[in-house]
Amino acid sequence: MPTFRERLITAMGNISPLVILFFLCVLFSLLTFVIPGGEFDRKTIEVMGRVRSIVVPGSFHHVPSVPQGFQELWTVFMRGAVDAADRSFVILLSAGAMTAVIATGAIDAGIHVIVRRTGRFGIAFIPIIVFALGACGATFGMYEEAIPFILVITPLMLTMGYDSMSAVFVMYWSIAVGFACGITNPYTVTIGQALAGVPLYSGSGFRVFCFCVMMTITSIVVMRYAARVHRDPSRSLSAEEDVENRVRLHASPEASTAAAMTPRRVFGLVCLLVAFVILMIGLLQYEWGFTEIGGLFFWMGIAVPVAGGLSVKEMIEKNIEGMRSVMIAVIMMSAAQIIYFILHDARILDTILNFCAGYLTRVPEVVIAYVMFGTSALMAALLGSASGTAATVMPLLAPLADVLHFSKQIVVLAFQMATGAFNFWMPWDGIAFAICSMAGVNFFKYIKASAKFAVFIYVPTALLLLALAVLLDYQ
Repeated sequence: MPTFRERLITAMGNISPLVILFFLCVLFSLLTFVIPGGEFDRKTIEVMGRVRSIVVPGSFHHVPSVPQGFQELWTVFMRGAVDAADRSFVILLSAGAMTAVIATGAIDAGIHVIVRRTGRFGIAFIPIIVFALGACGATFGMYEEAIPFILVITPLMLTMGYDSMSAVFVMYWSIAVGFACGITNPYTVTIGQALAGVPLYSGSGFRVFCFCVMMTITSIVVMRYAARVHRDPSRSLSAEEDVENRVRLHASPEASTAAAMTPRRVFGLVCLLVAFVILMIGLLQYEWGFTEIGGLFFWMGIAVPVAGGLSVKEMIEKNIEGMRSVMIAVIMMSAAQIIYFILHDARILDTILNFCAGYLTRVPEVVIAYVMFGTSALMAALLGSASGTAATVMPLLAPLADVLHFSKQIVVLAFQMATGAFNFWMPWDGIAFAICSMAGVNFFKYIKASAKFAVFIYVPTALLLLALAVLLDYQ
């Protein structure tokens, strides 16, 4: 007889994230009838060659709120769909392309070659991936662009004897934590320092230290989980799903099940490598946006599978199959924007921000950094955009730092690290849902494990690093 806890977990696993998102939207809609309206005056400035709208400190004033009932919300999903269209199509095109590439057997054959030649590394292979992906997030701000890598990392982890959930941890935790602990991240460090009036890329030494600490801790946590699963597969968070995943992704620890490495598959792997090199060059040197990235995956989904041995008909079918597998995630991307629209249209978003920022003048200096961290984390969770959060909170926090004689460098550090506190495990995170869908793991099991990691490991470590920055008078 299942216990109540087991029945509850089973019931939660059967609930669609869209249902939770719907009830969250209802909750925020009800709050618009309670929270008073308010606005900051805004001005436009040019930051890094782009015109951005920022708040004017001290300009908050109350305005009539606009409660968001059904009449105001009945078209809001379509607004979210249009706003998230570029990201949604990148997810669709990348999922289709990678599914078609996997169908060639080239990745399966290549992974077994890698495992045979690097088997001596064993579980030490995990921190190599964690630091590599984390560095991409920390330096040039890779985030959504990393989603397709899950279809390479998942079969790799399965082939090495781990599970699909460890692949999700390796990929998404690395990206999210690396992004938050940015070294030269243009969406957090560069924008944050520019808005705060801090010399660009100053204080890099301490940020490198924070990055190394965070990525080391992330590696240890993932390795502990992976080692536990390797010893006892029944303790895997994706044990049931992995039965199908090993078939779907052609992944098995047994080398005898690997696809043969034929010349066509070698050619397909070379084409795939070239495509990813082009992606990295485009992101680093040419500042590609979602339009260029989506175009690359569109052509990748055609050329690489055909080069790897699929017929045109098979290539089209596999692309469609991959797109179908992430359709719910794409809908999540659109629906997640609704929360922001509700708060913005009701004119209560600035009220919430002003309430949080107001406490900075009422607390001892030792906790100022923590309050800034909490304010930034809340705004990042609601806005879902690092650069948008920077444009919203930094113009308020930086002048307060001047008044309090507090280091602006710590303000920027608190803001950037706060972007990694909630975002990667919120129930409305469409990116997390897309990754879980592509890896074939239970979304709510991921949310539960990630919440524990964030609350008990990431946030306490971030607060300790902020305390160290205050102690050292980080400038």
